[in-house]
Amino acid sequence: MEVVQPIRDRKQLDSMKKVLRGSKNGLRNHCLLVLGVNSGLLVSDLLSLSIEDVTDDRGKVRERISIREKKTSKMKDFP
Repeated sequence: MEVVQPIRDRKQLDSMKKVLRGSKNGLRNHCLLVLGVNSGLLVSDLLSLSIEDVTDDRGKVRERISIREKKTSKMKDFP
């Protein structure tokens, strides 16, 4: 198994966010990056999110998001 080093340079992260925001699916990709960096979730957990996981019945963004991690089966809750 390969080891992946975290990105610790704030300038690199800010640059990645800027590039993602300017892309075709910018807002979605930007949100996935920010959630992943701040939560430590695996990419597979992030990519399994659907629109229903983050919005309520009226289409508004939920105040909290609950995700079950695939690796540990633990529930994580995020504002």
